[in-house]
Amino acid sequence: MLKRANKYVSMHAHEGSDEYRGQYHFSPQIGWMNDPNGFVYFRGKYHIFYQYYPYDTVWGPMHWGHATSKDLVRWTHQPVVLAPDEAYDADGCWSGSAIVKDDVLYLVYTGHVERNGVRVQTQNLAYSHDGVHFVKYERNPIVGPEQVPEGTDVADFRDPYVWKEGSVYYMLIGTLGEGVAKVETYRSEDLYHWTYRNDFLSRVHAGYCWECPSYVTAGETGIFFCSPVDYPHGQYSFWNYNSCVYATGIMNPETGKMSASAFQETDAGLDFYAAQATEDETGAVMIAWMNMWNRTNVPDELGHGWAGSFVLPRRISVREGKLLQTPIEGIRTYYREGVCVEEILEGSAEYAGVSGTVLRLKIRADVNECRKFTVFLYADEEHETTLTYDREAGTVTFDRTDSGYSIKGDARERSEGRYRAAEYVPKDGIFEAEIFLDKSSAEIFFGEGELTMTSLVYPPEGATGIRFSSEGRVKLSLIKNDIVI
Repeated sequence: MLKRANKYVSMHAHEGSDEYRGQYHFSPQIGWMNDPNGFVYFRGKYHIFYQYYPYDTVWGPMHWGHATSKDLVRWTHQPVVLAPDEAYDADGCWSGSAIVKDDVLYLVYTGHVERNGVRVQTQNLAYSHDGVHFVKYERNPIVGPEQVPEGTDVADFRDPYVWKEGSVYYMLIGTLGEGVAKVETYRSEDLYHWTYRNDFLSRVHAGYCWECPSYVTAGETGIFFCSPVDYPHGQYSFWNYNSCVYATGIMNPETGKMSASAFQETDAGLDFYAAQATEDETGAVMIAWMNMWNRTNVPDELGHGWAGSFVLPRRISVREGKLLQTPIEGIRTYYREGVCVEEILEGSAEYAGVSGTVLRLKIRADVNECRKFTVFLYADEEHETTLTYDREAGTVTFDRTDSGYSIKGDARERSEGRYRAAEYVPKDGIFEAEIFLDKSSAEIFFGEGELTMTSLVYPPEGATGIRFSSEGRVKLSLIKNDIVI
């Protein structure tokens, strides 16, 4: 099955359309991609693995795709590394993580099997001495049904995340119990033999199941990510049916439990899921799937031959219990000479050289005398995607209702997947946003990275305009850089 998958990818890799393929966001050559897996630094390169079905542009029996990069921006496709070819993973090699031990790269993943309406999920191990070719451990699974604590659902028991503290390896597994969503902690001395330790974290009224757990430290603070299904909507937060959340705190290595803050939403946009973090020599970095479940799959409907992409990787830190996210520093290498604008805006305006669909736009606006300030992206005479700051409401709103190709969301979502709003009060009345456009996406970083909004957009060809408008007086400063990879 692995040889077949790689042969198929090799034969069909260049058949897809690039109309909406991002230039600096990773996407598969062909087929379907969702969760990032195994985000790790190994032998001078970053490795990213991912949930992959090469044979169609919709979800199917999961394989693991693979790519490498030296700067987290320019990626090199590698062969598929895992296929569902064993009894314990016959219906899919589901999400997991990676870790380096003794200069060997290990993958830990969920094996998914469903027969006659009975679903069982186990945790399994594969390893590689060269970082390209992997062998599944002959004694898989390393965590099977007999190691699942009482009251935990073996049908939803998945997405292992592994890291090391001192001489001990820890594993988090997302799951649920009677009326509770939770993550379990396991520990090991050698990566092969695991024992259950404790509930890492558990909560009621916090979603159906916590998928894709991840845990890193930033300074003295631990950051825990997970992706709850059906998390309760807030006034402005958790509008997507599938959310991505984080908590800060610290894990007690003796008990395996985390003392954690309340959950906060990781990204306030429409398309951000399954965040996975790792650490390198600089600090903590995070990546995520730039898409959402139960949404219109535009590349599939258009027959483009591929579907799925990742966000631009983000450097992460914590300040006063709040997650800060900034674009990975490597992207700056690909900026081209900038267009700078310094203007007083009253009403509507466009500026020479400020347009395009593959770019970075840095905005600094004094909005103390302004009721509303709007940036129009991917615009032409009939289409627009808007970002609006409303001073009275204290919010920013991203709206793709009139962006072009219609994207419909799950009926259980707020706004049907059309727009998102978030609380935002500019410091000293200075609105600051850094916007990254890449043909079919918009990633927005506000202030010092205390708020981000990530969403897909599918504009028609020629919708390259960028406009600005204000209700009131705005002192506006812009820098626009094309991004060329």
